[in-house]
Amino acid sequence: MPLIRTEKQKDNLAKFLYDLCKIVLAVAVLGPAVSLSIFSYAAMLGGLAVAGAAFVFAYYLDGKETEP
Repeated sequence: MPLIRTEKQKDNLAKFLYDLCKIVLAVAVLGPAVSLSIFSYAAMLGGLAVAGAAFVFAYYLDGKETEP
């Protein structure tokens, strides 16, 4: 039984992952960069990795729709 059964579920999952990417970037990357007192390269790199993975998966899901 596939996890994503309908086109609407796929679209909603892609939107959710794009939003997750934005939130992770804001919290893990921009937050510590703004307040330099708690800056951590590990948190910043981890946030970039999670945001990048979410973006790639969302882009993959969205890409299925735009093929000619």
